[in-house]
Amino acid sequence: MRKKQIILLGLALLLVVVGKRTLAHAAEPEPEGAALFQQSYDRETAGKLSEALAALDGLPTARKDSYVAYARRGWLLYRLGRHGDAVDAYQRAITAAPKSIEARVGILLPLQSLRKWSEVEASAKGALALDPNNYLASLRLAWAQYNQGRYAESAVLYSKLKELYPSEAEPRSGLGWSLLKQGKNADAARELRELLATQPRNPLAQKGLELAAAPAALIHH
Repeated sequence: MRKKQIILLGLALLLVVVGKRTLAHAAEPEPEGAALFQQSYDRETAGKLSEALAALDGLPTARKDSYVAYARRGWLLYRLGRHGDAVDAYQRAITAAPKSIEARVGILLPLQSLRKWSEVEASAKGALALDPNNYLASLRLAWAQYNQGRYAESAVLYSKLKELYPSEAEPRSGLGWSLLKQGKNADAARELRELLATQPRNPLAQKGLELAAAPAALIHH
C-alpha cells in the first residue's frame, strides 16, 4: 500500500512540474519580428509581392540584417523584377552565411535575368564547391556555358545531368541544343526526339528538331 502511495505522489509531482513548464513555455513572448516574417509569407501567398517585401522593412535592425531576411528579400526582389537589387540582397545573405548553398543558388536567378553569364558561372561553381552534385547549380552552370558559346562544355554537363535526372526535360533539351550548336545534328535530333517522346509539345525540342533537319538554317536559341 505504501509503495502505491509513493508512486502516486511521484506522479502528482511530475504533473505539477510538467504543468509549470508548459505554462512557462506558453507565457514566453514571441520572438521579435516573427509576426512581420509571417506577414511577409502570407502576403506573398496572396500574390502581394510589394507588400510582402514591405513587411520586411519593419523588422528590427538585428533581424533585418539576418541571413533569412536578406535571402527572403533577394527572392522577393527577383520576383518583382528588381534583379540588380536582388543580386545585392543575395550577396549580403552569402556574406552573412558563407557556407549557404541556398543563397549561392538563389543569386543565379537574377544574374541570369541580367545576362551576367560570367558571374552566373562563378556563383554556380561556388555552390558546387560546397555541394558538388547540386542539380540547380549544375543546370545553371551549363546554361551559362551555353550562353558564352562554350557548347562542348555545356554538352558535357548537360549529358551528366541527363544521366542523373533522366525524366527532367531541361538537361535533355540543353544537351540537344548544345550538340546542335556544334553542328552535330544527328546526335542533337536523337536527344530531342527522345524528349518529344514524352513531352510532344515541348517548344524547344520541336524547334531544335526542325533546325536539325535543316542544316543550312541559322540556329538561334
